[in-house]
Amino acid sequence: MKHTSVIAAVSICLGLLFAASSPADQSGQRLVQTAVLEYIEANMPWSPGTARVEFLSGESGAKPPIKHTVLRIEPMGIGDFIGDAAFMVRHLDNGNLLHTETVRTRIEVLRDHVIAARMLAAGTILTEADLRTIRKWDRRINLQALTAKEEAIGKRLSSQTRAGMEISNFMLKDAPLVRKGKIVKVIFDNGPMRIVTMGIPEEDGIAGAIVRVRNSTSNKIMYVRVLGDSLVGIEI
Repeated sequence: MKHTSVIAAVSICLGLLFAASSPADQSGQRLVQTAVLEYIEANMPWSPGTARVEFLSGESGAKPPIKHTVLRIEPMGIGDFIGDAAFMVRHLDNGNLLHTETVRTRIEVLRDHVIAARMLAAGTILTEADLRTIRKWDRRINLQALTAKEEAIGKRLSSQTRAGMEISNFMLKDAPLVRKGKIVKVIFDNGPMRIVTMGIPEEDGIAGAIVRVRNSTSNKIMYVRVLGDSLVGIEI
């Protein structure tokens, strides 16, 4: 995904645009819209071909271009290139301002969304088979939305989900790799010495958590860090 400044204005020579891509009778409005569209495509953070633009403004007040007419375009507002967005268009001739107008647009972005492949019960540890990816047009960015299955695989679903329902971050919790009462491998490794034994967790634990584990041999309680699936390590 490319990233370019949305603050600096761009200039487009309408004489060249008119001669290269427009019929002789193309209106000033169409030329302004073409210039704004090119500006959006050059500066948006979205991949080429994943955005569509609807022009909401009425008829442009621009006259047919003359040889030295130049358009200077700047975004109005934060310039995030999604949803309703406005652009200031200045018409200049040899550096002299001829006309200023506001062009209003609606920008939609084609993005991936992760959905449930079937009915899923609360507490389900998600696998790739539980999920599907669809693409749809968005007018805003939902920070809770997932764009790839990998963001959900291995997580625990906090609520029941029907087939086709979108999976969001707030619906997911880290799945415990260590379960209370289920035997785990306990590793002590300080370099010169490595000891492996077995233990019984006194509580569930997600990756990186410190949990209590009872040594199967000595029956003593150890505080260990969860390293992986049914695997913990003693820290010194």
